[in-house]
Amino acid sequence: MKRMTRLIILSMAMGIIMLFFGNGTINVKAQEEPKKEQKQKQDGLVVDWMNDFEDCEDWRAVSTCPLGDTKTRKIPGKPRPVNEQGQAVNEDGQPGEFKNEMTDENGITHKNEFVLGIKTYFLDRGFDRVEAYPPNEYIIRGKAREIKFWALGRKFRHTLWVKLRDYKGQLHKLKVGRLDFWGWKEMSVIVPGWLPQSSSYAMLDKNLHFVSFFIECDLYEIPGTFYTYIDQFRIVTDLSEFTGDETIKDTW
Repeated sequence: MKRMTRLIILSMAMGIIMLFFGNGTINVKAQEEPKKEQKQKQDGLVVDWMNDFEDCEDWRAVSTCPLGDTKTRKIPGKPRPVNEQGQAVNEDGQPGEFKNEMTDENGITHKNEFVLGIKTYFLDRGFDRVEAYPPNEYIIRGKAREIKFWALGRKFRHTLWVKLRDYKGQLHKLKVGRLDFWGWKEMSVIVPGWLPQSSSYAMLDKNLHFVSFFIECDLYEIPGTFYTYIDQFRIVTDLSEFTGDETIKDTW
């Protein structure tokens, strides 16, 4: 009797299963895996972020003047430029503030909470200088066309340069301009065509290197302590000639 009851229950269970899945075929769909975002192969002009200075504690500054205090510091803040009417404007030049977070062309999200502060002391007018270095030189992919960043000026006429190293190991200084303005300003310099850059050395990691920011004391400025601040360091680079397999390096 118990055996008969078990057979009846088993038969009813099998019938329910066949009715539920239809024609006795179990058609269970596996959970679809989320599609992985495939990074598009970039070509032409691309804006590469060298540093957003959210983690710039390891930058260092070296000055020719033995007096005063020379150092770098991670400072809370972000660019706050103003228009001719004295209104704060955003990245597009419209009234407002810079975003607290932004995504670049490579799909990398950058926060906008800190800037790089540089402090030094100038004594010998026209000679003294300060140089701010990253922990390692930055390798610029492709052919660099333009260097861009935001700087905070304090109305001193000191001149800001960037120092680059080519694939032959030679150093080059490019003049960006004077810091004789008040407030935030986007500064830039075009990388000249005579500066050696070759796609033949790309796989050897011998592209153009960024070495440092370099500030020279103006001949007619009074001596004393000097501060400046930098943020959103970017390179406009041309990847037209760099379309090979970047995963395999000729460094073995």
